[in-house]
Amino acid sequence: MLKFRNIVTAFLMWNDQVLLLQRSQDKEIAPGVWFGVGGHMEPEEINDPYRAAYREIFEETGLDSSKIQKLDLKYIIYNKADDYEIVVNHIFFGDVSAPYVVPNHEGVLHWMNMDEALERVSHPVVLKVLNHYKRDRRNDMLLGVVDWEEPYVWWYPI
Repeated sequence: MLKFRNIVTAFLMWNDQVLLLQRSQDKEIAPGVWFGVGGHMEPEEINDPYRAAYREIFEETGLDSSKIQKLDLKYIIYNKADDYEIVVNHIFFGDVSAPYVVPNHEGVLHWMNMDEALERVSHPVVLKVLNHYKRDRRNDMLLGVVDWEEPYVWWYPI
């Protein structure tokens, strides 16, 4: 039976820097890999990805919604993980009023400029999202469908 794994990822911006999380080496999924902050949506959040994003941001950074000046859902990425699972990643970009974050159990948080972030991130889809955002910061929300053969992301305006 095919299942959907719904997740949220947030890239927070302060001045010209983006916040990345380097995942702990003891994590089962993607140990040591650089990502934005985020995680799985709770069942009650499936129809409200903003709620999930704010919760995950708070859990992983200590930043509550009063510290986030703007949070926009910019990308929804569909990615077939295997024959039984499709991952749906709701990717947000937001601006924060100050760079103060708290340590967490998921990994280590780092503020860095976008070019440095692009050097650190190794996940091909996250790289494509960050590169696209760097090139084109339009207000449009985009749907991305991943083709793992290249890998390539097909972008569609929503």
